[in-house]
Amino acid sequence: MLLFATLYLMLVAAPTPVLAHAALLYSMPVDGAALSKAPSSVELVFGETVATVPDGFQFYDVSGGHHTVHVEQLDATVTATLPSNLADGSYKLSWRVISDDSHPISGVLSFSVGKAGAAVPIIVKNDAVPVDVLYGALNAFGYLGLFALAGLTVFDLFVARTTVTVRRPSWVAALVTISAYIMLVPLTSVRERGLDLGGLADPAVFTTGWSGGAAVTLFLALPGVVLMLLAARIPGRGGFWAGTVGAGLAMVSVLPIGHTRTFGPSWVVMGSDLVHAATAAVWLGGLVGLVLYLHHARRRKGDPAEAAVVLGRFSTLAGSLVVLLGITGTILAVVMVGSVATLVGSSYGRLLMVKLAIVAVVGGFAAWNRFGLLPRLENEGIKGKAWSRLALAVRLEAIGVVLVLGLTSALTLQNPRATEVQAPVGTEVIADLGTGHLSGRFSPGDAGLGVLTFDLADVGGAPIVPISVPQVSVAEPNLNLGPLAAKVEPGPTPGSYRAEVVLPMAGTWKITVAVRVNELEQPAAVVNVVVVR
Repeated sequence: MLLFATLYLMLVAAPTPVLAHAALLYSMPVDGAALSKAPSSVELVFGETVATVPDGFQFYDVSGGHHTVHVEQLDATVTATLPSNLADGSYKLSWRVISDDSHPISGVLSFSVGKAGAAVPIIVKNDAVPVDVLYGALNAFGYLGLFALAGLTVFDLFVARTTVTVRRPSWVAALVTISAYIMLVPLTSVRERGLDLGGLADPAVFTTGWSGGAAVTLFLALPGVVLMLLAARIPGRGGFWAGTVGAGLAMVSVLPIGHTRTFGPSWVVMGSDLVHAATAAVWLGGLVGLVLYLHHARRRKGDPAEAAVVLGRFSTLAGSLVVLLGITGTILAVVMVGSVATLVGSSYGRLLMVKLAIVAVVGGFAAWNRFGLLPRLENEGIKGKAWSRLALAVRLEAIGVVLVLGLTSALTLQNPRATEVQAPVGTEVIADLGTGHLSGRFSPGDAGLGVLTFDLADVGGAPIVPISVPQVSVAEPNLNLGPLAAKVEPGPTPGSYRAEVVLPMAGTWKITVAVRVNELEQPAAVVNVVVVR
């Protein structure tokens, strides 16, 4: 427990930038937009399905006032309705949603209407660090207790086949698990709503908390824990089945929340996650049970042959666990990380590689136990050097598994696909326009919101000022998409304009800019841009 707490403080509790688990692809209007007319709503489009939270969208003006705005959510799109008749000035919309993997994400969208003054709205946020630290700690210790209890139960039923050495540790693990999961129900609601620890005193927090994923986790884990504790008191096959069903039910509680909810195919990813968690639990709890069993056997000077049989059973089980951990871990890593660049270049990928290295070392200890020390124990008996070495090796193996579990807890707070955001360089565009030309830039070059800023000039370089705002449309002939109309606004100088359009997918898009230079002439400039994912 001390080792696990130290590792948690090093990896999780240290101040780090908050990583989003769902990306905001684009917004209408864009952040920082200068609008001539007040918008009636703001549309936010995310990279995956999100859910709104109570009071999650707050609208701020320069007077310092703010109020909650009405929002409508459909899959990955959230639309916030703004107050009508907004005066000229600067505004900010603070938003907060829950991504599909149960992690809250937030941001601020700024825009101005008409002639904006020097004053800007000020947003005062709650201190989220204590909430995040406590949330991470409770999750980590909940997993530690749950895994230890399930593993101890499996060790009792399938390996040692006795409850003498593991009864008290099982009660401790059960107390840690249930206490952590009960406290996580209101704390999860506080974290989702962006409140500080004082929010725990709000009755609404408890109301909304019991309908979330943390409550589902508790309701799945609680009967499993009760069945595992009762297994030691139920004689015969009844105790065996109570413990087996309880361990299985408790392990299912890891599925309602987490990264695996956002990746597919869901049956492969979630199935691999369940097997991965179960094998880790059996390994961790089994090692704890094995340490206690060896200590008890040596103290009572039991039969070395009996101890060798128990060690043989666990070694055989541990060998199978290493294979299952490797297979399921590889599946999850390939699906969730997605590329070698992300594996090497992200904090999630680097932590994952450290975890894999520790698993390899622990596997080495397990192999040494099975093929090196166990035969010596059978020959030397309980007083030989092999016994002391075996006890030390098992303890080191247990420490390694605890380190792996601590790293896994840290990974749950990281984004598997998090990469550094780079400013789009865009694509330079130029095209003929009758007796003049169009020049500008299209950015960012990815599917989603695209922005074309351009200038119109005649052959002498003087700006062309059309009698109306140019019409801009885009189309992808190869995919039979379009034409899609763009939203066009005048730029800061005569003859300059800004056009925004949402491009649904990658392809070679044709942009057409029609310019009404007089009552009879409307020349058009055509440019092609390549859009990637």
